[in-house]
Amino acid sequence: MSPKSASNKQWKFHDERDSLIAEAHARPSQNITSPAEILHVAFRADDKIYSRFFDQLDVDATQVGKRHISGKIKDCSIKLERHTEFMSCTIFQDSLGERKPRELSAILSETFPMEKVEILVLLKLDLLHTAREMLKTLSIDQRIYGGRIRDGIDVRSTFIPDENGFIQFALHGKNLTSDEMGRRLQRLMEMETYRTMSLLGLPQARKVSAELSQIERELDTLTVSLRENATSSQEEDEALFGKLSGLLEQTNIIATETRYRFSASRAYFALFTQRVESLEEEKVGDVQTMSGFLKSRLDPAMATIESTAKRQETLNDDLSRALVLLRTRIELNLNKGNQALLQSMDKRHDQQLKISRTVEGLSVVAITYYAVGLVSYLLKALAKQPWMPFSETMLTAVSIPFVLAFVWISLKRVRRAWQERKP
Repeated sequence: MSPKSASNKQWKFHDERDSLIAEAHARPSQNITSPAEILHVAFRADDKIYSRFFDQLDVDATQVGKRHISGKIKDCSIKLERHTEFMSCTIFQDSLGERKPRELSAILSETFPMEKVEILVLLKLDLLHTAREMLKTLSIDQRIYGGRIRDGIDVRSTFIPDENGFIQFALHGKNLTSDEMGRRLQRLMEMETYRTMSLLGLPQARKVSAELSQIERELDTLTVSLRENATSSQEEDEALFGKLSGLLEQTNIIATETRYRFSASRAYFALFTQRVESLEEEKVGDVQTMSGFLKSRLDPAMATIESTAKRQETLNDDLSRALVLLRTRIELNLNKGNQALLQSMDKRHDQQLKISRTVEGLSVVAITYYAVGLVSYLLKALAKQPWMPFSETMLTAVSIPFVLAFVWISLKRVRRAWQERKP
């Protein structure tokens, strides 16, 4: 074993290093020679259907588990690519000379479970020998767009589906290798795929726009009510708080439902822009370029998506501020209520103190009355003694001030002891 190979065994690689390196080679372009017919389909399905697509190709063991594979079925080249939320299938066959080319759409239907997928993009690309053949391919009843893209390839399309649902591209290129042609066609198919995927956010933006308008109107009404009813009651403020909380919950639900779709549309739009720029399209004659036509239609759609996302953020912020303002007012009203309650408690305490002092005075009198009654028995016995010069009545009368003073001092000491005791 060489010293170099021995040292390599001591290196510790990141677990994902191989997949990161392989990502650069994940989507190789196909070698395509003119003339050729290419079908490109992008669709959605569940994972089981995706697996059935991959299982149909005769893939060697090193490709199993990959997200992008290529193979051949019935003399046709097929390429499958698994993306984050969709899958694409590209099938093509070069010229068969004297033999009639097989119907590619029929091969797709026979080989793959196309009836169980939701098709998003359906393209047909005809790579032709001459420019005359290219012009004959497209319908003259519809407006045609196109130009000359990188490496001198002429492209034309109406961007309108034909009777079979295909958006058709007619191409003509000279003096190109099969690898160069394959790379240009791949960029062209990716451009149209990402354009369609970026537009998926537009129907959702239009749908939630009406809901946002309704919430905005309700917020305006509640904000006016909040401003005009500055002296509203606690119950009215709590009812208003509940309505604002309900509106905020609605906006959060809408934002949650649209967040992924709007973010995906932005990402696909960025990829579309990159693919358009990589084609380096040039204008030919009076024909409007594909890039000019597509961007003039796609830019307003993306602006609608962006403005809807911005409306959601603004509406959420407005509702949050209104709730903070209302919550502050409710807290102030609660503080005022607490202050009034404390004042009422102070008044009640003063009243109770006055009552207790009155009761205390009455208690002194009552206790003195009963105590004098008890002492009178003793005084009655003393009055009968021969040496006592005073009568029973006189002795009782004289004892009253002393008993009263004793009772008053005793109660005062008891109250002071109770007040000064530690908790």
